[in-house]
This record gives sequence, structure tokens and C-alpha cells, in this order.
Amino acid sequence: MKSFSILHPLARTALHCASAALLLTASAGHAAAKGGTAASPPKASPRAKATVPIAASVPESIQTVHAPDTDPAHYRVLEGTHFSYRCHDPYTFPNRTAAVEVCEIDPVTLEIRYWPETEVIHLVRGEVTITEPDGRTSNHVAGDIFVLPRGFKGVWRQSGQLLKVVVRQPLYWKD
Repeated sequence: MKSFSILHPLARTALHCASAALLLTASAGHAAAKGGTAASPPKASPRAKATVPIAASVPESIQTVHAPDTDPAHYRVLEGTHFSYRCHDPYTFPNRTAAVEVCEIDPVTLEIRYWPETEVIHLVRGEVTITEPDGRTSNHVAGDIFVLPRGFKGVWRQSGQLLKVVVRQPLYWKD
């Protein structure tokens, strides 16, 4: 069953902001393509598109990244290898303020100490269980959409590989 899960009171605002940013970016490109006026959004670059298709897969040419098992301010690996992942960025917002990514992540259990970005996540394949500091858990499966808010603390547990499409903001990790 598809579900929408809000993990934080600010998550609804984050989701609305991410959606609005996508719509504004698309609208600016559409207005520019139509010739725009002084009252319309600034003209987009000649290659801008009104829509950007996002494939639910990571191109085979993308290499696997093996990140450190600990980032003291943000996370610590409890099980597995963090992060063995492959991520593709089909769209980055102007000025690198946010990005849409498609990521494959190998099995891992993380103690999240402070997540530095808000992520609107659409889980395409796999399953993840998130445990909050007060012990509440939420289980997400393929098809679910949820928000991991900036500042989140808790445990992220995935026993198998997952594939997610995510909108990240602000871009803490910019590479």
C-alpha cells in the first residue's frame, strides 16, 4: 500500500517548498520558452526544459562510492557499510540549492546523529525501518513517499539494497 509519512512537524513545509521549487523552476523554463515578458520569470537557458524526466534507475556508468563508516557530526554505521551507494543527479536546482537524485544504497544500519539535509524520498525498491529517539518506528516499502527532515536523529535500518528517488535540500553533500 502506498503511504505518505510525515516524520517531523516541519516536513509538510519542506515537501511544499520542494514541490514549489520544482514548479517554479519548470514555470520559469516554460515562460522563457514562450518568450516571457518583463513581468514573467527570468528567461531560462536555451537548453532548459519545462519538464525533466526522472528514470527510476541509476545508469550503469555511475560508479559505486564507499563513504566513511562515520561522520561524527552526522552518522555512525552500526551494521553494514555506509555508504556503499550509486547516485545519479538528473536535475540540480539553480545555484545548487537542491537536487533530485536517484540512488541505490547497499544494506546498512545507521545511527543518525543529525541529518544535515531535508530529503523527500520516494522509495522505488526495498524497505527501510526508521526508529526515532523516543522508540517510535516507521516502516517504509517500495512505493512509499516520506520525508527525512533536516536535524533528524534516530536509526535508519535497511536489510537489503534499496532504490530511492529523492529531492535533497539544502545540499550539504555537494559532490
